[in-house]
Amino acid sequence: MGILQKQEQDQYEKMTTAPVPGLILSLALPSIVTMLITSVYNLADTFFVGRIGTSATAAVGVVFSIPMILNALGFLVGTGASSLMSRMLGAKQLKEAKRVTSTGFFLSFFFGLLVAVVGFLAGESLMTLLGATDTILPYAMAYGRYIFFGAPFAASSLALSQCLRGEGLSKESMTGQVFGGVLNMVLDPLFIFVFHLGIAGAAMATAISQMISWGILISFYLRGKTQVPISIHSMSRTKKQYLELFSNGFPSLSRHGCNMIANVVLNWVAGGWGDAAIAAMSVCSRLLYLSNAVSLGLGQGAQPVFGYSHGAGNHKRVKEAFWFTAKAGAVSMCFFSMIGVLFAPGLIGLFRDDAEVIQIGTTAFRLVCVAMPFASFVSNTSTMFQMIGRPLPSTVLILCRQLFFYVPALLLLPLFLDLLGLQLSGPLADLLTACMALPMIKRYFRSQGQ
Repeated sequence: MGILQKQEQDQYEKMTTAPVPGLILSLALPSIVTMLITSVYNLADTFFVGRIGTSATAAVGVVFSIPMILNALGFLVGTGASSLMSRMLGAKQLKEAKRVTSTGFFLSFFFGLLVAVVGFLAGESLMTLLGATDTILPYAMAYGRYIFFGAPFAASSLALSQCLRGEGLSKESMTGQVFGGVLNMVLDPLFIFVFHLGIAGAAMATAISQMISWGILISFYLRGKTQVPISIHSMSRTKKQYLELFSNGFPSLSRHGCNMIANVVLNWVAGGWGDAAIAAMSVCSRLLYLSNAVSLGLGQGAQPVFGYSHGAGNHKRVKEAFWFTAKAGAVSMCFFSMIGVLFAPGLIGLFRDDAEVIQIGTTAFRLVCVAMPFASFVSNTSTMFQMIGRPLPSTVLILCRQLFFYVPALLLLPLFLDLLGLQLSGPLADLLTACMALPMIKRYFRSQGQ
């Protein structure tokens, strides 16, 4: 047996036989670090831009819909490829695994390029559509043009990162993303305050960091550090394979696409209370992403375990991995929930020294914190269904949370509860979706004799 074959066999045995708790934690730790760093560098833009003004802070929240679109497209093909690839590796179908990985990477880069073209051609109209007011629009345009420039690298970096995790290479995935995140935090104050580039400097720092991160991630493939190399010649050539990839990635597209839609609706509704409300909800969104880092990292650590175990026909191991991840996620979210409730005013105040922003943001963030354990359970349930090749229940959960619960709540609750209705919409949606997820997961495991 050659060295490469032995490495592949060792990885297979590790993913299918190693004790589940220790395996998930070892895979999750790099993902958690990645999520924390990614969250911090997203917060860094908001923090440093907050020194400019309330309208600038709100602009970051408006433009945030663009990274959401890129996330949707990057995860569509990245998670679709990763899901298929991990199951193929579990079934020892190495050639097909190589094919879907290459397809995922090149498609994600192309989709990012399309977003960039649209952004450069129709920037002002797009920013207005995303919720920019007349006072926010100049800041949104200055910030957005560099986000569009980095779009192909942002989208394909997500795909590369997902595929590395699908192989069980969480440390490699972490390396590229963490380096990019740290670089962004260094460049933000340098560009904004030293070079006096303002809000454009924050976006420029983000774009440069994304390109550097992309270079590091793709280097693992170019240097032969993966089981599954990338080559344009290995791209899928049959309609069936593309349909499989999109089908498996559709829950991720739904998740991030619906997040974008919900964010736009949130900005529109919040605009009724002025720029301060948009800024406050933007800060809350960033803090929530940071608070969810451990839970999301655990879910990402479990992804290859779900995929490999299902591919190997070990449904008992899938169940064990799910409940361990769900329980660990719930514990971590309860901890962060308490921290958030206790220190909400100070946390909001870090980003914008504006009494109205702090007041609106404190109530919103405290309500969000109470619902964190429910949101964690929904996320883990959706991830498991996606990684075992069951995209329909995963997609249903996502659509229900964002489009059937959250968006209607945003539109209706403020009519009866004023600003409190806006702040309560997200937590209510999380609770209702969790009530759907629990019977779905129990019914699935019963159908597998578990």
